[in-house]
Formats: sequence, C-alpha cells, structure tokens
Amino acid sequence: MLKLTTIMFIPAFVAGVISLSAGILVAQAQDTMPTAAIAVVDVTHILNVSEPWKNAEKEMKGRVSDVQKEINVKRDTLKAKAEELKKQQTILAPDVFQQKAKEIQIQQRTLQREAQVSNAKINDVLAQIRGRLRGVIVKLSAKVASERKMNIGFDRANVIFFDKTTDITAEVLKRFNASKTKVEITVDKKK
Repeated sequence: MLKLTTIMFIPAFVAGVISLSAGILVAQAQDTMPTAAIAVVDVTHILNVSEPWKNAEKEMKGRVSDVQKEINVKRDTLKAKAEELKKQQTILAPDVFQQKAKEIQIQQRTLQREAQVSNAKINDVLAQIRGRLRGVIVKLSAKVASERKMNIGFDRANVIFFDKTTDITAEVLKRFNASKTKVEITVDKKK
C-alpha cells in the first residue's frame, strides 16, 4: 500500500512544481509586458481629403487631360478620314474602298488600344502614389501614437468598433498636410 501512495504522490508533486513555476513565469512576463494601448487611424479618409493627395491628383488630372487631348485629335483625324472616304465611295473601285476602310478600322482599333494602355498607366501611377502616401501616413501615425503612449495601431477600415478617444485621425491628417509631402509622378512610356 505504501508503494502505491508514493507512486501517486510523485506525479502530483511534479505537476504542482510545474504549475508553480509556470505561475511565476506568467507573473514575471506580466510585469515586463506593456499594457496594450490602441490607436485607430482612418487612412482612407486621410488619403482622400489630404493636401498631398489633392495636389498629386490635380497634377495627374492635368496629365490625363493632355493625353485625352492627343487621343481626341487622333480620333477626330480618323473620323474626318472616314467621312472623306464615305464621300469617295461612289468614285472608288469597291476593292480600293474596302482596303481604305479596312486601314481606317485598323487605325481606330490601334487608337482604342492606345487609350486603354494610357488609362491603365494612369491607374497604375495613381495606385503607386496612394501607396507611397499611405506609407507616409503610417509613419506619421506611429509617431503620433508613440507620443500618446499608444503601442498598437489599426486602420479604421479593419476595426468594427472602438472608443473615439483612441482615434488619432485628425492629428495625423493635420501633420500630414503640414508635412507638404510631395510625390514625384513618373509615367513609364514604354509600357
């Protein structure tokens, strides 16, 4: 009987020592781990209303307008060619008329592809600009949060609910506008 009690006592004793050790480790970890203080930033709102974004968007709209003017000039030229060809249809041989009409259609498709490629480039550049500006906003958010002793940051788009006192969007927007951040806009003409 004595042996059975000893055998049962040893595992219980070992479990107790492990439990006590784990409790001490948890207590030590709690002493060294900081309390979570959350900051919430509406990055999309800042991007949409900030001066750096408005300036970049204004510059891009100017470039888009220039590209659209070029495309419109080419489109008007092709339209005039098509109208002239239509007037000549009665005096041209059918095969000559068909050939010229086919050439104009090819030029129209080429112009349409050029417009699509141009739009894709513009969208790509806008996405790159937003990405760069987002990076600046994240850095500013981290600085504001650190100053307020906050150690975890979330984008408002990923938060279901939060205490309004944790929202640092207004301060980040103020600093972002004051930073006069400017993003160089370059469009790769090769693509």
